[in-house]
Amino acid sequence: MSKQGAMELEQFTCLGMPVTADETRSAAVCRNKEGEERLVIAARGYSLVVHPISGECQQLAFPDGIHEYPYAAMSGNDGLFYTGAGAYIYILDPFVPAYIGRFAVPSGEESAGFAFVESEYGHVYATTYPGSYLMKLDVLAGECQVVTRLDRDRKYAMSLAADRTGWVYVGLGTTSPALLCLRLEDGLRKVIVRGQSGMIQPGSGRVFNGIDGNVYGWLPDGDDHGPGQWYRLHSGKSVSISEQDCAPSVFDGDGYKKLHGNLAGGRRLVEWELSDRQVSIQEPDGMVTVLPLHYDGGGTALSPIFNGPDGKLYGTSNHPLHFYTYDVDKSRLVNHGSGIIERGGGGNIAAYALQGSKLMGAAYAGGLIHVLDTSKLLDTTSGSNRNPRLIYADDRIHRPRCAVSYADGRHVLYGGFPGYGAVGGGLGIVDLKTEQVTMLEHHQVVYGQSTVSLTTSSDGRIIGGSSIETPGGGEPIASEAVLYELNFSNRKVERQWTPIPEAREISQLSAGDDDLVYGLTSDSMFFIFDLSKGIVVYQQDLSSWGSVVRQGLIKTIHQGRPMVLGLLSRALFTVTPGELVPDQLAELPKEATCGIAYIKGGVYYGSGAELWRFGWGEE
Repeated sequence: MSKQGAMELEQFTCLGMPVTADETRSAAVCRNKEGEERLVIAARGYSLVVHPISGECQQLAFPDGIHEYPYAAMSGNDGLFYTGAGAYIYILDPFVPAYIGRFAVPSGEESAGFAFVESEYGHVYATTYPGSYLMKLDVLAGECQVVTRLDRDRKYAMSLAADRTGWVYVGLGTTSPALLCLRLEDGLRKVIVRGQSGMIQPGSGRVFNGIDGNVYGWLPDGDDHGPGQWYRLHSGKSVSISEQDCAPSVFDGDGYKKLHGNLAGGRRLVEWELSDRQVSIQEPDGMVTVLPLHYDGGGTALSPIFNGPDGKLYGTSNHPLHFYTYDVDKSRLVNHGSGIIERGGGGNIAAYALQGSKLMGAAYAGGLIHVLDTSKLLDTTSGSNRNPRLIYADDRIHRPRCAVSYADGRHVLYGGFPGYGAVGGGLGIVDLKTEQVTMLEHHQVVYGQSTVSLTTSSDGRIIGGSSIETPGGGEPIASEAVLYELNFSNRKVERQWTPIPEAREISQLSAGDDDLVYGLTSDSMFFIFDLSKGIVVYQQDLSSWGSVVRQGLIKTIHQGRPMVLGLLSRALFTVTPGELVPDQLAELPKEATCGIAYIKGGVYYGSGAELWRFGWGEE
């Protein structure tokens, strides 16, 4: 290592892991022939077997070191636990405990075990993503085979059910919702959809087995509003019913955090949360037993960080969401836990913007807008005193990616990707004084694209960068990302450019004081755009310094000089106005995964679960 390299390494400090909690992805109560019970919780990289009386916990890593998220789980009538992670379906005997089966899904599938069901004959079926294959598992024979491909367009087969007449039912989405009825004997199919052709909105159908033995299904309304339509499904036929006519599901919970089955003898699981490291069981007499969960979490990945006006860094982990702060003056790192952020769950705050003492955070999943008053203490009580508070939610920005403060001292803007199956995200405008939100649709900004980067010019113009990507399962309809200028007064895009032809995403933006905008595309192409001339005046491929990380480009002042500070996965770099060419500031000792804040001579960023500081000298 060179002398310069050694000096750079001395400037880096790992400040620790703010969060070491895992997210419950799915769970099931398994019961053997002797009536013994075990709760099994599936998490990223492992299953946790919990004895529901003694509280003993046994953690079993997925075979072959697979460290992926499970999406569903089920307990079979044989007492076994079924789940999937990555390209494999796993079968666990929780009473040994040991994995007794591992089955690969078709090549090209990213996730195995999106849903599970057991037929009347004891066969277990599972679905995959994104190919929507139906798999049949035979544990005794050690076989796993493809039954059929359920749909070529709808990539999400997130629920399964089976009746007593040899039919399996599938809830499909997300480009459009549907219910599929499949007769296992001969492959006969029937598809149930709602709405007229061309009027169907993105979304997913849902099916489940009720505790009464019947199968129920649900489809959203065609305009994505209203209660949707419920069905009773039997022998491949559907009968429309009201929601009140549906029996409760054999699954408790929703999304990826479902519990299959429950305890016997009048005991009932009411909480099974790895994030809070406890299981709560309601006893027959109404009392609640709390069992601690013991597991090795190993650190939780961090999301973008933000420097507040109070000398603190603010951030969250993701999967699960824990809120943490770092006091720069006191070198004090505090995890405030999962309860401080309303409806946090398995999400994260992905973008921040500040007006005065009020910090706005835009969160996944569901486009949740939280407002924290940094001048006040944190408070989890309900009502107006809560701090932070959830003020808004909008699925048109289901996955937030960026935020910026407007020059009027009261508004902030945020953007990101839409919900499952949709194409083109919205652009939100938050009035932090009234806490009212105006949402611009993608066709009012850039049709078929999502705003993933935002900045403001020195004279207050709003500049946005777009992405053609559709991470929620939709199909892209645009071919290249654009840069645009939004008139805040009339909420209209006045100018639009394509700075880097064929770029799929303009991931980062930062404006200088010289009518120049600095940007990074998703493939690490750095560019400088002159707003007055409408042209790119400089560009350079920075991929040798690593890949783009979220919130990795900011405008700052260092030692009295304005400059742009950038972070890629392997390097920090700077751009001094007037010089154009980026200079590598330092090579990172560990790869960065999220950025970036500069406060009191320190550059802060995330590397996986760790918070790091680079000492940049005195301000």
